Amino acid sequence: MSALNATLPSTPTDVTRNRWGVVAACTAIMLAEGFDLLIYSNAIPSLLTDALIGLDKSGAGVVGSMAFAGMLVGGLMAGRLVAWLGLARVMLTGFLVFTAATAAVAYIGSAWQLGALRLGAGLALGLVLPAALSLARGHVQAQHGALAISIVMSGLPLGGMLAALVSREIIPSGGWRPLFLAGGVLGLVLVVVVAPLVIRAARDLAATASSIDGGPWRAVFTRASKPVLMIGTLATLADLLTWYGVATWLTQLMREFEIPFQGAMQLMFTLSIGAIVGSLCTAALAIRLGTRPVAMAAGLVACACLLAIASRSLPGWGLFAVVALLGMSAISAQNLVNALVADAFPAQHRATAIGITLGLGRLGAVAAPVLGGQILAAGHGPSWVLVAFAASALLGTALLLGLGRARIQASVDSLR
Repeated sequence: MSALNATLPSTPTDVTRNRWGVVAACTAIMLAEGFDLLIYSNAIPSLLTDALIGLDKSGAGVVGSMAFAGMLVGGLMAGRLVAWLGLARVMLTGFLVFTAATAAVAYIGSAWQLGALRLGAGLALGLVLPAALSLARGHVQAQHGALAISIVMSGLPLGGMLAALVSREIIPSGGWRPLFLAGGVLGLVLVVVVAPLVIRAARDLAATASSIDGGPWRAVFTRASKPVLMIGTLATLADLLTWYGVATWLTQLMREFEIPFQGAMQLMFTLSIGAIVGSLCTAALAIRLGTRPVAMAAGLVACACLLAIASRSLPGWGLFAVVALLGMSAISAQNLVNALVADAFPAQHRATAIGITLGLGRLGAVAAPVLGGQILAAGHGPSWVLVAFAASALLGTALLLGLGRARIQASVDSLR
């Protein structure tokens, strides 16, 4: 970190401002990504009634998985592309691609075109996320790593909250097409704002002794690091199955619970608010109590919330409270898994490691929309969808038992 500080302004105040300014820029990028991912969830009820597109519930689940399938591939490619092109080029090019793909959805005429564009957007999103997390983590002190990553990841639910607000205003009067066009406009505005800071920050980080180019990507696989990558991948898979399952299907599930569309949108907004607050609160707790125990507690709370919603016994105010708590816990579990993985690898291998765990872990996000759609199409009802996602939250918690401090330190030592 001392080498990094030498490239930044000399006064402590300016150094701190620069560091957290980079975190803020990465958070803005994630906001656009969160908006992109969540508008599809909000658009599902409208898409199902559009005869031109011809989607049923099962098909909506498959199309929803396309973005996450693209993110899987993008995540696996991220480490090699960052080493080749640099953090700034990967982040900004990916940002522009998913912005263009999102806007293009407004002009489609068939379900396969929708799926293809969601796949392309997901590919770009998969490249951007590990690069952004690596850039933010590289600009803060070690003890603030979990906080920096959680702040960046809070951009996803912040984008989801914005998506819920925009959807509530646009869909009833204009349908689903203007919603995707709005996502393109948002991305274009944000990329213009953050590009200068991202380019400067990536250049500063690349100039340090811990270069982003860590050599061949296979170097990340040591005897000590392989268990971390395996556990991180499986925990990510389980947590993303939970989070993106809820994020994709909550609007439709609440409609199946006979809650009006506006009420379902308010619940989506509540989920996003909870996720933002939870991301920051659990990161602060992780600094005091440790990352792993807080991540495990968050997974258990998410499981309990999903089972409570599935019971359909909550009063109206209780449903909003539990959905808020679900947002706080479900996203936090995944944020803290990312932080654990980041802490287990030196800076030069961090983008590759996060790309691997997030990339392969995206299988959970790919499966989540399909799983929800298949359960509903089979006639088992919305409660069973929530029970399935609760089971994955419990699995993600159990996996973290194998990711202790000694294993993380051994991984770091093996790569120095």
